[in-house]
Parts: sequence; C-alpha cells; structure tokens
Amino acid sequence: MFLISFEFSLFLLVVLWLNWTLRGKGVYYRFFLLAANFFFYATQKTGLILLPLGVGISNYVFALLISRSTRQGTRKALLWIDMVLNLGLLAFYKYFDFLYHCLDSVLVPLHIQLPPPFFDIFFPIGISFFTFQGISYCIDVYRDRDQVIKNPVDILLFVSFFPTILAGPIMRARTFIPQIDHPEFDSRSFQEGFALILSGLFKKLVISSYLSEHIVRDVFQAPAGYSSPTVLLAVFAYSIQIYCDFSGYSDIAIGIAQLMGYRLPPNFGMPYAVSNVQEFWRHWHISLSTWLRDYLYIPLGGSKKGKVRKYLNLLITMGLGGLWHGPDSRFLLWGLLHGAFLALKHMWRDLRQSLSADKTVKKAPWRLSTPGLARFCNFGQCLLVFTLVSFLWVFFRAENSARAFEIFRAIFACKFGGAGFEFPVLPAMAAGLAIQFAGPKLSQFYTRLQERLPLHLQAAAAALICTVIIRLGPSGIPPFIYFQF
Repeated sequence: MFLISFEFSLFLLVVLWLNWTLRGKGVYYRFFLLAANFFFYATQKTGLILLPLGVGISNYVFALLISRSTRQGTRKALLWIDMVLNLGLLAFYKYFDFLYHCLDSVLVPLHIQLPPPFFDIFFPIGISFFTFQGISYCIDVYRDRDQVIKNPVDILLFVSFFPTILAGPIMRARTFIPQIDHPEFDSRSFQEGFALILSGLFKKLVISSYLSEHIVRDVFQAPAGYSSPTVLLAVFAYSIQIYCDFSGYSDIAIGIAQLMGYRLPPNFGMPYAVSNVQEFWRHWHISLSTWLRDYLYIPLGGSKKGKVRKYLNLLITMGLGGLWHGPDSRFLLWGLLHGAFLALKHMWRDLRQSLSADKTVKKAPWRLSTPGLARFCNFGQCLLVFTLVSFLWVFFRAENSARAFEIFRAIFACKFGGAGFEFPVLPAMAAGLAIQFAGPKLSQFYTRLQERLPLHLQAAAAALICTVIIRLGPSGIPPFIYFQF
C-alpha cells in the first residue's frame, strides 16, 4: 500500500475514526493501533511483519534485563548482545549481497567457487529506522534504568508506528510512549496536521517528481550527452529534489501522527539556507543526525578527548552514517567528505578560539559592521555551502562512483554543445528552494484560514487543494527516495 494512494486514504480514514473512538480505552486502543501498524507494514512489498515484531520483543526483553541487573559488567554485556543482534539483523539484510560478492571475488583467483545463495535476500522497507529506534531505547535504559517500559505492547507500538516505520522520523521511546495515554487534540492541532500533509504532497508530487522526470533522471543516466551547464543544473536540481522528496515524506508522516494526537520530532529545518556544513546537519534529517550524535559520536568520546580525537570521531561518525545508506564506496565517500568538512569547520573554530585567547596576537582591524555587507557575505557563504552539499549529493544519486566522477568531468569540461533543459525546470527549482522559507508561513496562513471556516467548508477547501496538487503531479508517482534505506 503506497503512502500516496487511494487505498492508503481509505486505510487512514478508518484508522483515524477508530483512533479517536478507542483512544483512552487502554488495552483496546493499544491492540487496535498495533493491528493497524502491522497491517500497514504487511501491505508493503516485504510483508515481513515478523521483523518489527522481533525487534520490538528483543529490545523489550534486553531493556528489562538491563534495568533489573545490579552488576555493571552484566548490564554492559546485555547491551552489547542487544546491539549485536540489532546491527546483525540490519547488516544481514543490507550487506549480505555485498559481502557475498566480495568474498566471491577474493576466492575466484584461488579457483574456489562459492555455492549460490540458497535463498534470495531482499531489503525490507524501513528496517534501518525501526532497528535504530530499538537500539536507542536499550541504550537509554542502560544510561537510566528509570526509562524502562514495563508494557511490551508499548514497545511494539513505538517500534512499528505506521506513519514513521518506512522512513522516519526516528523517534525516542521517552517522547513517544507517554503520548499513548495522553492524546493532544484540538482544532488548531488538527488543521496543522492537514497543512503538513498538504505541504508534503506538494513537495513530493509537484516539485520532486517534476525535477526527477524532467532533468535529474536523464542527466544522471547519461551525462555525456548534455551540455556542462545542464549537468550542473541537474546536480542542483537533485539537491532540491531530495530535499522536497524526503522532507515531503516527513511532513506527511508528522501530519498523520498529529491527526492521531501524537507530536513527532521535526526532521527538517532550512538546510539550504545555512552558512556552514555543521548548520546543514542541524537542519537536515535531524532525527538521524541527532541519533548519530547521541549514540555514536558522544560514546566515541565526542569532543572530550582532545582536538585530534574530536576530528577523528567526526570522520568515523559520518563515515558510518554514509555506510548506513548502503554498502557502496560512493556512500562511504559521501559520508567521509561530510565528516572532513565538519572537521575543518571545527578546526577553524578551534583556531579562532586559540588566537583570541592568545593576547600576543593582534585582532583583525576590520569587522563586517555594515549590515548590508554582512548580509551579502552571509548569502555568499550560504551559496557556497549549497554548492558544496549539492556536489556531494552526486555520490549519493549516481549509480556508482565511476558515474559520479563522469558527472564531475561533464561539468568541468565546459562543453556547451549537447542537450539542454526545459525552461519550467527553473521555476520548479526556485519553488523548491523558496518552500523552505514560505512553507511554514503558508501552513500558518492555511491553519488560521481553516479555523474561521465551518467544518464542511474546511473539508471542501482541503479536498480542493489536494485535488489540485494531484492534478499537478505526474501520472506515475515514483517511490520516496529514502524507502531504499
């Protein structure tokens, strides 16, 4: 059942009605929501409902054992076993084919042939997200045993919550589970949820799908046939496409949850309106970047073990974050490059702090005291960061590393012959960038307007906007980009 489909709309209507009919009725509500979660996951291509069930039960058991154990060594051993089980499951589905072919390529020169796998491994949608949620819960209980949840159904609801199970946002148990018995619902919250859903539909159907279909897909498949300006434009277009695609899904997921009375953490800010790479990661896929910070970077030592160790921790964290997206050198390179630029940002800040602390070093005689000049320089920094991030997205989008470097060669060849692009691509890109700034204000305007209308006119207005968005979208809707992770 695709998230943007007539079937899902019917499913959601039934779920919302039962959600508010049974909400507050204890065990009946919990089992209804659990059934809805697993029914939705079973309708995906994988149909492997045993995976979130197993992840939920496993983490519930280990967290309970960790909370009851009095010996620190036992608690740590239980945590490691839990993480090995979770990461082993994730690695099996994500990296089995990669490891099999690597081993096969090593053994071929030795005239050793591996037997073919006796079963096909296919990637279950959402496994990265619900395993990360399970891991975070166990680590939180290890750090504070008071955070343990006694009801196993609550953990299963947390792991399998259907708006987020496919592509996040990655939730924390301590913020989600208390909401099960405390619904937050009022007219404004309901309208904000609808506004988020409409925002996500517009980003996905109108902007992301158009850019994919009219420039990104064709250029990234055969960059040599296009002029250098067109290839460069396609690189920028993909930056906007992936933002509208992924933030669009997050808007829909958060909006659906809000209609059900749940508040989920924000997953995107304005990532292309920042002046450095560190700020970019504070606005892009926030739930993953904070997860990597809290459960990988800080346990590695963070910034508390010296400057060199801090830079190394950034490289390790971002490199593993890149590999989280898949077993491919281009993802590793993408992550390591982001880690390197983050390390450079920290180096520059550390250098400035050391110079400012050194009283023998004279301060710079000039400052950007003119507001206009300061704004111009900030705009230049934002443009530079957007260009840098866009170039790094090439490794993310290209079929392989060789194709990524082919795209770079096509850009820097300065070739003006070859195929061009359609003019509507430019306003589509402009709209994709502008929605970062205008989106929240438009949502607020929509919410205020809806609150002033009678209920039947509210429904009519929402249906009209939704119809217009669908008509503007393509006939065939490509899947969300992050479903593959």
